[in-house]
Amino acid sequence: MNTVVRVNNVSKRAKDFQILNNVSFELKRGEIVGLIGPNGAGKTSIMKILVGLTRKYTGEVDVSGVKDIGCMIETPSFYPYNTGYQNLMYFAGLNGVAKKKVGELLELLGLKDAANKNVKAYSLGMRQRLGIAQALLKDPDVLILDEPTNGLDPEGIYEVREYIRNIAKEKNITVLISSHLLGELEKMCDRAIIIKQGEVIQFMDFHNDRKAKKITYVIESLDTEAAQKILQKHGYYVVSQNRQEVRIEIDPREKNDVAKLLVSHNVVMTGLYEAGETLEDTFLELMKA
Repeated sequence: MNTVVRVNNVSKRAKDFQILNNVSFELKRGEIVGLIGPNGAGKTSIMKILVGLTRKYTGEVDVSGVKDIGCMIETPSFYPYNTGYQNLMYFAGLNGVAKKKVGELLELLGLKDAANKNVKAYSLGMRQRLGIAQALLKDPDVLILDEPTNGLDPEGIYEVREYIRNIAKEKNITVLISSHLLGELEKMCDRAIIIKQGEVIQFMDFHNDRKAKKITYVIESLDTEAAQKILQKHGYYVVSQNRQEVRIEIDPREKNDVAKLLVSHNVVMTGLYEAGETLEDTFLELMKA
């Protein structure tokens, strides 16, 4: 994948407060990247710099290969007594976008049936999707979304997530998205950038990490002490053991071998399943440091 955005050693201060400190990362074409951090970590500042809303910073932002950047950084505002179609047509007119494009975007974002309803009657999820449609009017290469699922119910979150994934895939658009719903980002994103107090503290590649790292498995058994001894005797790394379960760290391909080993030693298992570390686990651990 080609790199479309490069951020190199970007710093920003406001009076005596360091908002960003030497932030560096790259975004590649067609990928969805999560920007993760607690409130005040600098996520929105990074997004505003990328779209040109903030000019006062040091360092380098290279978007020379980008034709256009679409964004939804605050809650989208529309004319409530106009329809979704009328609102999009208004913004299309401001940006010199053809009428045909409005219809395509309403369909792409699942708003075709609601196009002629007043925005006042839209659910929050529908308004968020209309905001994403507005951000896509000029066919951007990069789409920047700040908390697009904020305040949505589970159904609305699912809808917005699926539409974002669809956009990235269908249009080959790079998406940078922030959210405090870490489980949603994990389902949606290819990678994550974790930021704390204005500094990037970790990158996570969900595809490669899942392939490369050993995974913790939970073995539930009627005799966890015997299970632990057998596993250790045969060279398996036991993470923990209590009366209900044994946790071991293995390559996923070793799962069947472990099951056969315990059965051959007459250890009764009542469960064997993955306890893979989630993005939320990693995030909370990093925030403690």
